[in-house]
Amino acid sequence: MFEQLFTVHWIEQKPWFAFILGFCYSVFGVFSAFIVFPENVGMMSIAFTSMLIIPSLNNLLSIEENKEIREKKLSMKLLFKDHKDMFEIYVFLFLGMLLTYSVIALILPDFTVKNMFASQLSPFYGGNAYAFGTFLSILQNNFVVLCICLLLSLAYGAGSILFLTWNASVWGSIFGFVAKQSANVLGQNPFQYFALTIIKVFPHMIMEASSYFFAVIAGGVISKAIIREKANDEKFKHVFTDGIIFFCIALILLLIAAWLEVYLFPKF
Repeated sequence: MFEQLFTVHWIEQKPWFAFILGFCYSVFGVFSAFIVFPENVGMMSIAFTSMLIIPSLNNLLSIEENKEIREKKLSMKLLFKDHKDMFEIYVFLFLGMLLTYSVIALILPDFTVKNMFASQLSPFYGGNAYAFGTFLSILQNNFVVLCICLLLSLAYGAGSILFLTWNASVWGSIFGFVAKQSANVLGQNPFQYFALTIIKVFPHMIMEASSYFFAVIAGGVISKAIIREKANDEKFKHVFTDGIIFFCIALILLLIAAWLEVYLFPKF
């Protein structure tokens, strides 16, 4: 129903509107999960939010698939121009969902947050959220996530948003919860402390998240090549090459994110 309230062309032309959608959809997703599955709000909110987003993403992906396939030689400028809107939409959706879970973790009592988002907070209580391992171990873990994003995009298309929603909920819940805990100890405003936390982690967070977005786009591009073109066709090679390039960019961003996490973030 909600996707009928606006046109996907509007989102494509104004990607920042995806931030509002990500925030509103996740608020409604959490509320729905609280009403229907009060004992498992954390996980079920991921499902409800994803179900709201998927129809809109499917419409956007259909528009992307109907664009003219590159027939000329490779042009990085045209490659990024063709997919810039989808990347921006994923970024704004992610940030909107992350803000929802952060605000909920900030305003609700600690006991309620722990019960609602037990799954999201489990990395924090397990000691992994702020544990700084070796560069290779962190890179290995993030590479596994990257491959999952690629495979989910290949297999499920817009359904890959489920995994991105999960990551947004984990980061949002932990950032909000930790910010409130720290602010209470220091006698500061939780929202101000949360803003400072986001400023500190934003370079690493957005770099890592962007690598996942590029992997999702790579999966969609490769999937499009497999479905629409013949394997020995020149267009297939062009589109498949585009997908490989996006995945290589995802790997580079993942390396930078791991470096920031290990060597820069601990200093803050």
